[in-house]
Amino acid sequence: MSVFELLDPRLVEFLQMQRIVEPTEPQRKAIPSILSGKHLLLVAPTGIGKTEAAMLPILTVLARETGPGIKCLYVTPLRALNRDLLKRLKEMGASVGVKVAVRHGDTTQSERTAQSKSPPDVMITTPETLQVLFTGRNLRRHLANVRHVVVDEIHELAEDERGAQLSVGLERLVGVAGEFQRIGLSATVGSVDEVSGFLSGTGREVTNLKVSAAKEMAISVESPQVEDGDKALATRLQTDEKHLAAMRRCRELVDGHSSTLFFVNTRDYAEALGVRYHLWDEAFSVGVHHGSLSKDIRVQMEDDFKEQRLKALICTSSLELGIDVGSADFTIQFNSPRQVTRIIQRVGRAGHKHYETSTGSIITTTPAETAESLVIARRAMLEELERYRIRENPLGVLANQLVAMTLAEPKVDKEWAWTVIRRAYPFRSLLRADFDEVLRLLGELHILWNDETGFRRKTSGMKHFFDNISMIPDERTYRIREVSSRRVIGTLDESFVASYAEPYATFVARGRTWRVIEVGEDEVMVEQVREIGATPSWIGEEIPVPYEVAQEVGAMRRLLPMDLYPADETTKKEVVDWVARQKDQPVPTDKLVTVEQGDGVIVINCCFGSRVNETLAKLITTLLAARFGESIGVHTEPYSIVLEVPRGLRVDDVLRTLKETDTTGLHQLMRLIVRSSSDLRWQFVHVAKKFGAVRKDADYKMLNVSKLIDVFERSPIFDEAVSKTLWENMDVEGTANVLRRIQDGTIELVPCKLSPMGKEAIGDRRELVQPQRADKAVLLALKDRLASEDIVLVCMNCRSQRKTTVGALPDRVKCAKCGGVLVAAVQPYAKKDFDVLRKGTSDEEGKRALKRIYKNANLVMAHGKKAAMAMVGRGVGADTAARILARYHLEEDEFLRDILAAEITYARTKRFWD
Repeated sequence: MSVFELLDPRLVEFLQMQRIVEPTEPQRKAIPSILSGKHLLLVAPTGIGKTEAAMLPILTVLARETGPGIKCLYVTPLRALNRDLLKRLKEMGASVGVKVAVRHGDTTQSERTAQSKSPPDVMITTPETLQVLFTGRNLRRHLANVRHVVVDEIHELAEDERGAQLSVGLERLVGVAGEFQRIGLSATVGSVDEVSGFLSGTGREVTNLKVSAAKEMAISVESPQVEDGDKALATRLQTDEKHLAAMRRCRELVDGHSSTLFFVNTRDYAEALGVRYHLWDEAFSVGVHHGSLSKDIRVQMEDDFKEQRLKALICTSSLELGIDVGSADFTIQFNSPRQVTRIIQRVGRAGHKHYETSTGSIITTTPAETAESLVIARRAMLEELERYRIRENPLGVLANQLVAMTLAEPKVDKEWAWTVIRRAYPFRSLLRADFDEVLRLLGELHILWNDETGFRRKTSGMKHFFDNISMIPDERTYRIREVSSRRVIGTLDESFVASYAEPYATFVARGRTWRVIEVGEDEVMVEQVREIGATPSWIGEEIPVPYEVAQEVGAMRRLLPMDLYPADETTKKEVVDWVARQKDQPVPTDKLVTVEQGDGVIVINCCFGSRVNETLAKLITTLLAARFGESIGVHTEPYSIVLEVPRGLRVDDVLRTLKETDTTGLHQLMRLIVRSSSDLRWQFVHVAKKFGAVRKDADYKMLNVSKLIDVFERSPIFDEAVSKTLWENMDVEGTANVLRRIQDGTIELVPCKLSPMGKEAIGDRRELVQPQRADKAVLLALKDRLASEDIVLVCMNCRSQRKTTVGALPDRVKCAKCGGVLVAAVQPYAKKDFDVLRKGTSDEEGKRALKRIYKNANLVMAHGKKAAMAMVGRGVGADTAARILARYHLEEDEFLRDILAAEITYARTKRFWD
């Protein structure tokens, strides 16, 4: 007997019209369990009908029920997922007379009003909108009828604060609706029991149903070789030959398939690739899709891809989850996806049918990227997933939910609230003292009224709640508006706008380059141009490499078991040759760490992954800085830690620190170290907003963060900021384990001179526009661009002005009118500088501007054309130019490389409070 016979006959007829006659394995196993009312976690590969496995039996049950109210909530992490689901579920629901609707941040006011008066039977929503449903009197009454909750892509929610918020929200829903059936759906979960606990909360039993990836997945890794003709095109597109070879191979793969999803790890990488493909060939039909593009643009890109008006869509995790974007038959991943779960999700987008093989290629640009990609591809095809962690007791979420409770009840009983919070899985170990302290602080901050037995709403609390519904760290954003059509293209983060988006500056968005016309209070007016602009930076982008993946890369270096990995022989040989380039130098592996001395740097080559290396770096630099009394620069990657050290600090000092650090008190030591880090400052501001200590719209530039930290140091805000920083950026437990293995000799420490891998670590930036070592063609292209820039020469003696280009300047510049040698090279759009020179000024800002112009003139007097060339580099001010000129005034290539590095650093500017 087919399980479809258990369904409503009208649904079976609907499925037959869709040419679905046989259930998939997840459907065979899940449908009977769901019809019996069991709580269920379904873990199954992408594209084999998980949504139908959950909703077909639920719709069968709902078809028998009558009466108003929301009977099923379908919670998804992404709005795009909701749009896609709505189309599918509406058709299924309509076949049995069940009304389905979606509600999230993009839902219009008229639709919301209609839903409040006449709610759907099934509501598709996000975790944030679920919180809002509790606050409306009518909607809350409708929620009393909920009998089923489905959480889709549950792995995407469970490990962060959105998940903790949802977990408490489900327990609050029990208070409104009584117990309901819970169903979790996920394509990739490394720790099934952990996610099962998240779904159930305390005191409920969940059936775990895991379907193996019987659906075949074919993943290959390829490192394309440079060919004749790549150099000239690379120069035109301002990249290096190896990246161009990878782009060329990707284009060949796109041309060889009908519809290709082209994944990258970050939004800036998506934009950088998109603009280069369009400059290469405007006829190449490729689009760009990521979360910072406007809804209209995203929907247009999705529809164009579905209708095959686009052959490829360059995208980030915005299309990683279960969005059906049509008949994608191939997946490209550009460079390593960093994590096994990522590549399983992404390749699963291709062949989005249970009978189709999902195929994809990881295209790499360096041997290090190739080695990591090989490991991830092997682990993906054997389903060796990362360890999955759920953070306990996030106090920011606790504060959010306590305030949320006051909006739903006239007065909230403390004992009831305590019981509800503790039933949620992330808060199962919450201490009553922490609960009471958070309530006390919210009362002191005037977010709610707090007394002996209960707490209730304050007017300010309502505004605070709606300002802070989302637990996602936010930064003020600016709309990008095209000046001629007035169309909104996307958004830019405030830090990028503040540091870069001035009139005439260019940047990349939607795979096109735009010139800034005007910067307003909340939007940037732009026009399109045909050149390569700066790539914006957005917060929260980097994907950490897990410890297990980094260790296997180390084992690969040690054993070179290349037959285990899915790649062609040329690609495998590239890894073997890369390891061989160490020659007589030791190779850093899973069991060997090299500590290498360079000129002003020490490189620790260690295969421990992103979070362990970040923890080690913080530990080492803090202890050494305290011992030597000087600051130490640091840059971490999953396989290396680069220390910029003062004179006198040697490799032996690093070895001693690693061998002698006591691991028993490491957690407390790291809490002290984090106290003074820039990571904490950013995290502290975010947490302070969630507690109401800082307004959501507060201008970061006006905040005295150090003073705020001093004020709240002994409060839940500070404790939460420290705990969250350690959780998100570091792995203290893993680091303690590594240190113990070093100290007992299981991991060998080898001091040595700077090796080829050490030199790579110094130059490693994982950048599209900055290769590991910019070749001559890239530097010549940069030099040509700088030479063609317009410049205005201003004599500081007679104030005469003359416009020219940088390339036309002599090596020694002097005023053509009076012969003066103190001449500033000012960019034509620097209006403030010209105002100061023309009018003079007595205020502090004007004095600083004049001082900067004189510094500019002194550099030009000393270095002539080279000084002007440095200062027209995008983002290279007089101070940076002075440092560049002081270091490399004889070496032109090194001089140009420093300008390139400064431009990229500027485009990917750090948050300004770092």
